[in-house]
Amino acid sequence: MTEPGMTRRDFFKTSAWASTLLAAPLWTHQLDESMPTDYLPAAFAGVSMDWSTPADLANTEPALVALHRAAYGPRPGDLERVRAMGVNAFIEEQLAPETIDDSTVEQMLEVFPSLRMSIPELVKYYEAPFMTKMPPMATNNAGGGAGGFSGMFDSDPQAMLKNTPALDPEASRSQSVLELVQAVILRQVYSERQLFEIMVDFWSDHFNIYALKGTCRILKVWDDREVIRKHAMGKFRDLLFASAKSPAMLVYLDNIDNVKGIPQENYARELLELHTLGVESGFTQKDVAETARAFTGWSMLTPRKAAKNVDYTDAGEFQFRKKQHDMGPKTVLGLNLKAGRGMEDGQEILERIAAHPKTAEHIAFKLARRFVADTPPPALVARAAETFKQTDGDIRAILKTILFSDEIKFSFGQKIKRPQEFIASSLRATQAAPTGAELRKVPLREYKPIGSRKRGQDEPIARTLRTLGHVPFLWASPNGYPDVASAWINSNNLLTRWNFAFALATNRILEFDVQLEAFAHLDAPEELVVEWGKRALNRTLLEPDRAKLIEYVRGDTSETRIQNLVALLIASPHFQYR
Repeated sequence: MTEPGMTRRDFFKTSAWASTLLAAPLWTHQLDESMPTDYLPAAFAGVSMDWSTPADLANTEPALVALHRAAYGPRPGDLERVRAMGVNAFIEEQLAPETIDDSTVEQMLEVFPSLRMSIPELVKYYEAPFMTKMPPMATNNAGGGAGGFSGMFDSDPQAMLKNTPALDPEASRSQSVLELVQAVILRQVYSERQLFEIMVDFWSDHFNIYALKGTCRILKVWDDREVIRKHAMGKFRDLLFASAKSPAMLVYLDNIDNVKGIPQENYARELLELHTLGVESGFTQKDVAETARAFTGWSMLTPRKAAKNVDYTDAGEFQFRKKQHDMGPKTVLGLNLKAGRGMEDGQEILERIAAHPKTAEHIAFKLARRFVADTPPPALVARAAETFKQTDGDIRAILKTILFSDEIKFSFGQKIKRPQEFIASSLRATQAAPTGAELRKVPLREYKPIGSRKRGQDEPIARTLRTLGHVPFLWASPNGYPDVASAWINSNNLLTRWNFAFALATNRILEFDVQLEAFAHLDAPEELVVEWGKRALNRTLLEPDRAKLIEYVRGDTSETRIQNLVALLIASPHFQYR
């Protein structure tokens, strides 16, 4: 517990976050409030650590920087491996994920049937059983509405589940989302294709889809596999085209409701503003309106209903509905589209913006921000944009420009780990093993904040991510989860990180098992601090930090002092940097 009079201002004096990560912290208006005392680990009471600043860590060795930027942090032994093979060789290896054996994590994912299902199977086994009874809809030519397939069935849910033993009849309609979320966590922690998983995460935010909107809860599972993961390291043009036809994107940004005479502008606006050119690229509202007209009729097939049976064969398949397309002339970004055309209107716009210089700049800026700094060096952005233009948007080539740059070599501490990254790197650093436990089968909206349960109970990962505001695929706005420190560094977020670190070190994370007993033979405080400084932070601690940690361990006479030390290191500012 914290001392009764301890305020947030006192608490943050222990971390140097305010002075080193943000010029103007967003939480300054909260600093005088009392710190909550119901869940802060008692082991941390009275801890005063004035950690060294990122400036003191600027010369972090390149191998460690690479493991923080091209991977979700090092596991024990990874740093030695990268040192031995060389940083450039490690990056080249990660740039070719198809050559890396990832069978271990793929075996873990076999327990999630949704990941391998087609859309018709997803609809049949994950969506249809939970439909409420609704009047039959007309035919397969219906628009489908913003909810996609919702309301398409009037069959008995129990009867439809009769031959699907893999699913629990009482399971939530969000079960497919829960499986996808668990898969994301397992891949980030255990996949050998670490850079690939980082790029999947990047593009999932860039082409964001809120998974709990209508039938996106099942369509996003397919989108993750066939759009994002399929094209994450390929050509940007191919990824853009795949996203435009994705049933999940069609539902999420309402393009299935985009018909002639009543154009729906949601997809057109985000296509120009977020997916390609960027908000300050100079496009106008007229460009948005004309783009929306060009994409009228881009839709998908819904299940066919006949008598009491439902035919799922073509469910979710992209379909261009010519009768719903506006065939009038259009002008977008100076591109004149003649009257009387069809689907080629949208295709030509996609071709135009995929190769546009502003798109190259926009993507280069976001990638440089993701890998180097919240405010990336302009010269690096310019070189990455030039690579985009010279290679027709080859994602691997752009990554090489960034990952082999001089700017990234001394950038340690210029990025902080977003919550997902913090959790994945914590699990990797402690060599956590999966327990096989599944997330609770309840809608993700119902996860209560961490700390709402009694002390000593296991905490599911999704609960922690929910409290931290970073559950995969649950960002409702089209812009995706933020990628800058100011969005994540606040009092509640930091407190939850402390709580997670303590729960992990004391082996109270539901889905993972951490064993620290092997280090019980290290009795001397000096030995413990040196060993765990290397294991958790992968560096020799700077003398001021080492001395204070030794003092802390020496004063902890409990049987759990190793757990307390590990938790303190994982909760430290140094572990938040990447």
